[in-house]
Amino acid sequence: MKNYNLSRLNKRVQFGVEKMSGFNPNTGENITKFSPTFSVWCGEYTLTISNTISLTGTTATTNQLIAVRHDDRITTTLEAILDGVMYRVAGVSSDSELNAYDVVTLTKVNGHG
Repeated sequence: MKNYNLSRLNKRVQFGVEKMSGFNPNTGENITKFSPTFSVWCGEYTLTISNTISLTGTTATTNQLIAVRHDDRITTTLEAILDGVMYRVAGVSSDSELNAYDVVTLTKVNGHG
């Protein structure tokens, strides 16, 4: 994906993991907190109609696609915060060529845990 305009990278996304920060004494459940590891500039990425149709089994309302400069640190083991919303990294379409971009699929996290 070489033809993505650099000026469209106008948002910051934080990638990290959820770490246990204690437990709720009333319920005994673990309390987790997002711990950011790194952040990068990103831009929105939209699919063509044929790409959208081929994504069967996913709901467009919970997925967000972003384009970022190629970064090997971005994996499906991470979570992300974009515009104050927590997401899980569901997939990374990588392009490791010089000056390349990756498309990252984010899935909205419902609550913590």
